[in-house]
Order: sequence, then C-alpha cells, then structure tokens
Amino acid sequence: MNRVRRFAVGARPALRAWLATACLWLSCTAALAATVNLAVPVSGPLGTSMSLLEEYGPPLPIEEAIRRHAHGAFRPGTQAVPDFGIGARPVWAHLAVDNPGTQPLPRILQLGTTWIDRLDLYLVRDGQVVRHLQAGDGDARLQRPVAGMGYLFEVEFAPGTTAIYVRAATPDPLSLPLVLMTAQDADTHRHWQNYTYGALYGFLLALIAYNALLYAGLRERSHLDYAIYLGTFMLLNIAYTGHGYALLWPDAGELQRYVILVLMLLFGCTGTRFAARFLALHRHAPPLARWVRIYCAGGFALMLAAILADRQDLAALLAFVFALFFVFGMVALGVFAVRQRLDAAWYFLAAVAWGMCGALVTNLAVWGVLPYNAWTYRALEIGLLIEATLLALAVTHHVRVQQRARQTAEELARIDPLTGLFNRRAFIEQGGQALATAQRSDRPLSLVIIDIDHFKSINDRFGHAVGDQAIQAVARLLQDTCRRGDVVARWGGEEFILLLPETNRSQATFLAERLRQKIEETPLRTGDTAITLTASMGVAARDRHPSLDTLVSEADSQLYRAKECGRNRVCGFCQAG
Repeated sequence: MNRVRRFAVGARPALRAWLATACLWLSCTAALAATVNLAVPVSGPLGTSMSLLEEYGPPLPIEEAIRRHAHGAFRPGTQAVPDFGIGARPVWAHLAVDNPGTQPLPRILQLGTTWIDRLDLYLVRDGQVVRHLQAGDGDARLQRPVAGMGYLFEVEFAPGTTAIYVRAATPDPLSLPLVLMTAQDADTHRHWQNYTYGALYGFLLALIAYNALLYAGLRERSHLDYAIYLGTFMLLNIAYTGHGYALLWPDAGELQRYVILVLMLLFGCTGTRFAARFLALHRHAPPLARWVRIYCAGGFALMLAAILADRQDLAALLAFVFALFFVFGMVALGVFAVRQRLDAAWYFLAAVAWGMCGALVTNLAVWGVLPYNAWTYRALEIGLLIEATLLALAVTHHVRVQQRARQTAEELARIDPLTGLFNRRAFIEQGGQALATAQRSDRPLSLVIIDIDHFKSINDRFGHAVGDQAIQAVARLLQDTCRRGDVVARWGGEEFILLLPETNRSQATFLAERLRQKIEETPLRTGDTAITLTASMGVAARDRHPSLDTLVSEADSQLYRAKECGRNRVCGFCQAG
C-alpha cells in the first residue's frame, strides 16, 4: 500500500504537467480554429471556427455580447453548421476574420437559412461596432433571403482582424450555416442553385401535367390526387427555399411566418390522401381510411388553433411532428399494401421508402438531430424525385392493369362462355365492318346460319349437360374448318352463324355442305352411347343486300326452307348467285 501511495505522489507532478500541456494545446487549437485567414482559400461552412452563446433572459445588446466573449462565455463550435432545433433560444455566434494584407478584401457572407425570423450581423474592430446589418423573414422591412441560398451580405474586411458577431432568433428550426465567398464563387453558387431548382420544378411540372391529363382521360381520381400532392410539395419547396418570399409574396411578412408550416401540413395530408386513394383503402380497409381522414382533419384543426393564438413555436412543433408521422405512416401503408397483395404494392412501397427516407433526413437535419449540410438539407428533394419516378412507373403499371382488366371485360362481353366463339353482339360488330368493306370494294361475301337438328330431343333424352357437349362439339368443328378471316359465332341456343368474306353463294354453299357432312360423320360420344348429330343450314350472299340484317334475314329464310324440306340439308344453292 505504501508503495502505491509513493507512486501516486510521485506521479502527480507529471500528471499536472501533462494536463497543463494538453490544456495549452487545446487552447492553441481553439485559438487557431477561431480565426479565419483570408489569405488562405476558405470553402464550406465555418461552424467549427465559430464560438457560440445561447441567450437567456432579455435580448443582449452587442456591447454585452462583446464583453461576454472577452470573458470566455462563448463555447467553441463543434459542428460545421451549428444546429439548435425547434424552439431554440436566440443564439449569438462569433467569428474572427484576419486580413493579413494591406488592402481591404470584399467578401460575400452567406448566413443562415431562408426561414430565420431575425438576423443581426455586427462587424467589430478593436471592440467597436463598425457596421450593423439586419435581415430576416419575420419583417418585410428587413433584408430578404436570397432564394435557395439563405441571407447574403456584402462585407469588406479591412487589414487586420475583424470580429463578426451574429444574433439569430426564430421559433422555427434554427440552423446557422456561415460561409465566406468571393463574389465570383457566390455567382457560381447562385447559378448552380438556379439550374438545380429549375430542373426540379420542370420535372415536377411535367409529372403534374402528365397526371392531370391521365385524370382528364381516365377519370381515375388517384391521378388527380397525385398531381395535387406533387403540386403541394412544389409550393412547399418554393416556400422554404425562399423563392416564394422573393417572388410570390414579397410584401407579406406575416404570411411568410406560417406559410411553410401550413404547407408542410398540407403536403402530409395530400400525400396520405393520394396513398389512400391509390391503394383503395375505402374498399380494402375502411377503418384505416377513416383514421386517415381523422389524422388530416385533426392536424388542420390544431394548426388553425396555433395560428389563431399566434403561437409560431407550437405551429412549428406541430408541423414537424406531423411530418414525422406522415413519413412513417406512408411506409406503413406501403407495407400494408404488400401484405394485402394490392395492385402495384411493391412499386408503391419502394417509391414511398425513398421519398420518406429523404423527408426523414431533411426533417431530422433541420430539427438538429442529424448534421445539417447541403445533402441532408436537400435530401427531401432527392428522395421525392426518386419517389416520383417510381410512382410514375406505379401509375403506368396501374393504368396498364386497368386497361387489361377493361379489355378482358370487353372480350368476355363479346365471347360466348360455353363455346368460346363470338356471341351475337360481337358478330354484329364484326359482320357490319366486313359487309361495309365488301360493299366499298364490291367484293363477294356470304353468310351461313346453322341449326342443330332435333336439339330439344337430345336435351330431353340425355340431359342438358349432353346438350351442352353437342353445342361445344359443333363449335369446335366450325372453328377447325373455317378460314382465318371468317367470322364464326354462336347466334343463340343451338344456332351458329358464319360470315365468309371473299366467298360467293356457290362457294359458301359448297363449304356449308362440307360442314354438314362432317357434323353427320362425327358422332358425339357420351359414356357407351354414340349420338349422331345433324344440322340444317341456310346460305345467303351479299348481292344487293343493303345491311347485315337483310343478309341474316335471307339466310334465316333459307334455313327455314331446309327444315321444311326434311332437315340435315343446305338451302340457298337454288338461287342465282
């Protein structure tokens, strides 16, 4: 024990020396980090070179802020972009800038986000304020933000050291990026922002127009809901990037205070409404559809109450909480759709996963949970572009499925379910077109009506199931015998009808006779019994018939003659053709 005590006592001087060295090194590092040398190229946010102070109590005058900084009350910045989240207290930031040359150096100071209510910028030399600039979106009289870039200040740094003090206050999420740029760099950055936002808005407008046209043509409400959803995001982006305040409502400072928050809420509501409509929740999950409506109505009621009470801090908290619920809710709806095997469910889940991941990253970055930078700030835009692309594919798939379903329904409406042949409705459509073509080109065309002889007795002796088999057997024989261009249909009951383009009366009569023989020579077997089938047929040619009805009427008259003459025969050859 004594040996340990002696070792500890002996180690104390060395420990104290090590701690003193470490403190000195940290102090030097902090001192170096706290000064920006304009002779060295500077790029990116300067948060780690800043020192920060959160303001408690009444607003501090600049003189008090300078005094507190001199007494070490400011703490070193640890993030490239200091982030304080929603409802943060006003923040003071200090940055020392050194101009080692002999001439003043102009710079563009990019500061803050477009939704900060109030910014006070002070340039201080030798403890004295040499310039005071004010900006913010809470008062239309203050300097405005530059769309997509935050607040830009033209400043000039005299030789020597200039201290920059910034006071930022807003009930919205408080992030404080600070960048020093040359005028050329600022122009390049502004052009880049204009190009990227132009591409974003162009893409969104194209998708909005595409879905609006789909709605106009198909009357499918989900297309209209998706166009509204995209339009709401576009308005939200225009609002929070500062384009709206700069171009659309430049003199409405009071509107600017709440417009971003209201549009965030509206974006969530239109998104969930689109999802509910696209996934047909009212049909597949009515209780869930009701909860979606309650969720949207409740959000709007709370937002209205916050606005009427003039509580921007509560409105901001509500908007971001609502946005987080929207993110997870959309993904949950996608999982539900996949589990229920709904149409285009995988497309929908993949799309909303990208979109909601982007929304989550942007929300958490603005809230101060994730680091704030260009990528996290614009993650919502990137995610929504991918989401919009995948949802466009989902909508296309959805339209394709609906078209196939309609085509199938139309085909089923034109097909006889027992035989697979055209029904009377389809024959009339096809026959009318074929007759019109033959009349225009003055080409031959004939028609044959076929009736199974003594069909009622077959049903009575062997049952309706055997009667159905007889009809199916004759239908197969007709399909196998007729040409590709011929139109074969079940006319009704045990009657069939053939339309024979490029066929005159004698050719049609010859074909009908061949069919009659095949029917008679092909017995229907049921169990151990072979049933001989026969058929009577009537033939008519186009000649001077003005319509399909008169052509069918003549063939029907010839069929009646065949039955009158003893059945199992073809009539129609006796007339000139």
